[in-house]
Amino acid sequence: MGNLRKAWMCARYFMSARNMRGFGIHSPYLYEFVQQVICNRHPYYCFARLEAMRRMLLHDDSVVYVKDYGTGVSGERKVSSIARRSLASPRYAQMLFRMAVYTKSKRILELGTSLGLTACYLASSGNVHCTTVEGSEKLVEIAKKIARKFHLNNIRFLCGNLDELLDSALRTYGPFDMVYFDANHTEEATLRYFEMALQARTEESIFVFDDIRASEGMSRAWNVIRHHKDVTASVDVYRLGVVFFSSRFKQKTYYVKR
Repeated sequence: MGNLRKAWMCARYFMSARNMRGFGIHSPYLYEFVQQVICNRHPYYCFARLEAMRRMLLHDDSVVYVKDYGTGVSGERKVSSIARRSLASPRYAQMLFRMAVYTKSKRILELGTSLGLTACYLASSGNVHCTTVEGSEKLVEIAKKIARKFHLNNIRFLCGNLDELLDSALRTYGPFDMVYFDANHTEEATLRYFEMALQARTEESIFVFDDIRASEGMSRAWNVIRHHKDVTASVDVYRLGVVFFSSRFKQKTYYVKR
């Protein structure tokens, strides 16, 4: 994203973000969601060891071959470079953990495993089973090793082209309480995956989208998603967008400043 466009997107977001710490949100559930998930900074027991793993990955200069179905650009990359570019930041990874805890999610689907750190966050959130999909075999190997180090046996790794795997994964392992979209950050792919994932949702499911302002296309995709007829409420946290489907909400987007 160009610096000028990034500054403009930031300015627009902060002008819209009126729901500081949840104030102005009338739904008690969504108010508590913002308080307990977005604004809560309490460190859970597993955060320190997961962040220690992040530091190790950021200093790992070993080289692996990465197959990228999303961009079509494959090749050798340093693990440290992948960690810098692909891992969710501590703030957002921990926010995802809190989402899973608050919503009492039991079945979680992640699209885009990368090195597996976010999957480990999600799998550490309680009595859950996490299914995660990644196109690169080498990244899946690393992610599996990391999960084993944390004795996380509740992660199912699926390796292959997401376009070919998603429908089967949704039908076989769904419905899902939480779906995290972090793969192929293009407008067309994001909207297509969203429409496909609707078959595996319940009224209480939440869908979480990463990088909703990474490009004009992703911004358009987010606008389409939050106005979808099945979506009853959405929370916009600048980088992440969260949508809800419960009939107890009225269709509205809340822009939240942490």
